[in-house]
Amino acid sequence: MLQQEGREPRAPVGAIAVGDKLLGLASEQLADYGLSVIEGKCIQGPLLYERPTIAFDPRRIKNSSLGVFTYINGYQSGSLYSCEVGRYCSIAEEVMLGAPEHPSDWLSSHPFAFTRREYLPKFYKLPEFERLAPDGSEPTPFLQPAKTYFGHDVWIGAGVFVKRGVRIGDGAIVAARAVVTRDVAPYAIVAGLPAKTIRLRFPESIVERLLKLQWWRYDLAPHKHDVDFSKIEATLDLLETRAADGRLQILQPEAYRVIQNNGRFDIERLPAPLY
Repeated sequence: MLQQEGREPRAPVGAIAVGDKLLGLASEQLADYGLSVIEGKCIQGPLLYERPTIAFDPRRIKNSSLGVFTYINGYQSGSLYSCEVGRYCSIAEEVMLGAPEHPSDWLSSHPFAFTRREYLPKFYKLPEFERLAPDGSEPTPFLQPAKTYFGHDVWIGAGVFVKRGVRIGDGAIVAARAVVTRDVAPYAIVAGLPAKTIRLRFPESIVERLLKLQWWRYDLAPHKHDVDFSKIEATLDLLETRAADGRLQILQPEAYRVIQNNGRFDIERLPAPLY
């Protein structure tokens, strides 16, 4: 924890404590705060996460949030842009999730027509681009969805493309190489180009129970020896009974906000879990 009983956090070696923040952490020190990375160079903009979260350094995680136990595979492959990802999600390599879009009905689809300095600062360092591109600070008239949403217990297969603004429902599975341009229903399995629903993971009656229970809200560790997770109906029976009896405790993981700063990391504890 960063702060206890009103005290400032104790800074690890090489870091500086400023109020309730720690500045200048090395990538290997992030594990002490529940974020497992290789080098962490993939983090661009703020990353909000619940501990623990695992990110094996995909190409880019930009302005996104990750729920507890979510992991991202694929070293230096795959990108997440402005994604809100729930708990217990599995994201494979070479994915492209929520990438920014371009206008298709303007004179040009090139960024010179619609971008702003704050979005592409490196472009504006080139004098030729700056001369051509918008120079005002007013909002761009080209609007695109702010976020792409992934529910809890979602599995995204290798090479998947998900269009910006799409919502992937709880428990859904997106097959490898699928191109998702529309919302995906909870517990649906989708595949293809464009992605279409193949079937539900379970009968509708089971899906209804899963969505009502929302098992990802609970701490399942104390119950792992009492259940066989491969048997869905028996698992639901046990968890539903224990939830009704008050024996399932709400999972309340610590949550953090981390930003990369010249190869080091600044981190602060958030006041509550993300979910």
